[in-house]
Amino acid sequence: MLNGHGDDLHLIEGEIKHNFSSNVYYKGCPKALLDEVSRCVNQIQSYPSPTANELNILAAKKFQLESDQFLFTNGATEAFYLIAQLFSNKKAAIVAPTFAEYEDACKIFNLKYKLINASELQSTDVDLVFICNPNNPNGNVFSKSELESLFEQKPNTTFIIDEAYIEFTTRIKSIVSLTSKYQNLIVVRSLTKTFTIPGLRLGYVVSHASNIAKLLKFKMPWSVNLLAIKGGEFILKNYNTFQFNASELLEETAVFRNQLSALEGVKVCDSNTSYFLVELLHKTAKEVKQYLIEEHQILVRDATNFNGLEGEYIRLSTQSKEANNVLIQILKEWI
Repeated sequence: MLNGHGDDLHLIEGEIKHNFSSNVYYKGCPKALLDEVSRCVNQIQSYPSPTANELNILAAKKFQLESDQFLFTNGATEAFYLIAQLFSNKKAAIVAPTFAEYEDACKIFNLKYKLINASELQSTDVDLVFICNPNNPNGNVFSKSELESLFEQKPNTTFIIDEAYIEFTTRIKSIVSLTSKYQNLIVVRSLTKTFTIPGLRLGYVVSHASNIAKLLKFKMPWSVNLLAIKGGEFILKNYNTFQFNASELLEETAVFRNQLSALEGVKVCDSNTSYFLVELLHKTAKEVKQYLIEEHQILVRDATNFNGLEGEYIRLSTQSKEANNVLIQILKEWI
């Protein structure tokens, strides 16, 4: 397991005032959702359903698909490990730089994998391809037409499309509806980021029913705990009410990025999301991160351990206007 992805708040002693390292929505979990989960605490005295099947029914209604096209997991990460287990000893490609858990899952289940650029997808002959869309850490996106072209041209390759951040962009929309059309498509999604519940660990797989049936053979019973199920039920029944306005978030991000771009010693990279890479021209990511923690109780993501990303980079995720301004002023004075 790669230490330091997601965020490493758990490794830091003392208070962190502003956390720019985590890509979850900065305004936090909706109060109504927190209240609902709190109300259900006494129910932990009973076992949850073994496969969280009640969530399948609600998700099927939301996405207008069949309930047997869904599998809920202990965060999206469990989904990647189940998929790697299903394809054990096969060949895989990972479009990099990207989320480290794809690599870790491949290593554990003996998939022979290679990191590739997006431009190499057409010429790569493998059993399995991992694509994060929008991508973490750089916010790059593949359009629906680009992906469909791959699915059709490579029917013997299964494509894992990670849509954990699909609601953090306005450039593309989810392709879950295509899972009824393409049997070589597996979409992995997360409720963690949009609704700020990383501690509950709740993700899900959407695919052709035959693929879900295969994954179920490897799934550990009760991996999704009761509070996660209750939280998931409440979210799926109130999805549109709880979902943040992506356009507003990206407007805030544009202001933040423009202010950072005016600073000496940094290069702000393009992104289609509220998180983005910042290249450090004169300092290392390690020293910037440590300085911000020790002197200002601010946490940023050291992005140098993303395989396939060369150079000194930090990743930032838009926070409140006040927090953004604090970071900008500190970097202006220091860098």
